[in-house]
Amino acid sequence: MVRFKNRYLVVEIAHNDGRAMEERGKERAVLDTLRESLRENFGDVGLGRALGALSVRYVDAMTGVCVVRCGREVAREVRGAIATIQEMRGRRAAAAVTHCGGAVRSTREACVRRVETRALALVARGRLKVEHADAWVETQRQVIQSAVSN
Repeated sequence: MVRFKNRYLVVEIAHNDGRAMEERGKERAVLDTLRESLRENFGDVGLGRALGALSVRYVDAMTGVCVVRCGREVAREVRGAIATIQEMRGRRAAAAVTHCGGAVRSTREACVRRVETRALALVARGRLKVEHADAWVETQRQVIQSAVSN
């Protein structure tokens, strides 16, 4: 029996207008944008190779942090497609991979660290109250634990 090897990418998406991502259909929006970027950069064959394991496991609209699962053999192409994303749902955006891992546990930890960092930035900008930040991060930690799994 052969085990299918995956890579989990922690991605941070920042919109240029400074507003948060829309809550409605956020996983679908990230996946559709990623598919379109794969098609533009690697053609239909490259898109077809990546679609086997490509999925969005977690998206936080407030911080723009998400987790994308892909196959190990196409992880470089997916990272390249993420780096070339310029717009999402008609809004200018930039995306960057902040962690790439083969284990779910390390990806969860990296995602929680990134969410904590972004929450502190939101507190500094006055978009999140200090007294609510810890509770919000703990809630996100629980959501990440349930959403990011094999």
